[in-house]
Amino acid sequence: MTRVTIDPITRAKLSNLDSYLELCDETGNVIGYFTPLEDRALYKGVDSPESDEELDRRSREESGRSLDDILRDLEKRR
Repeated sequence: MTRVTIDPITRAKLSNLDSYLELCDETGNVIGYFTPLEDRALYKGVDSPESDEELDRRSREESGRSLDDILRDLEKRR
């Protein structure tokens, strides 16, 4: 990933965003998107409804379909 350092004026324009932002050039062409960082404080004190053991079990579970299988099925629908 490339890192770009922005000036304080641009930083002020990007502060306090609560959703995605579309970045455009002076002619209105979209050049990219900006996603603000989550405020982790929003989740402080919130517990998952699933136990740590259940989350561990799910992370070890080998189920589902491979991306190749999904893409193959989607191609068949064209």
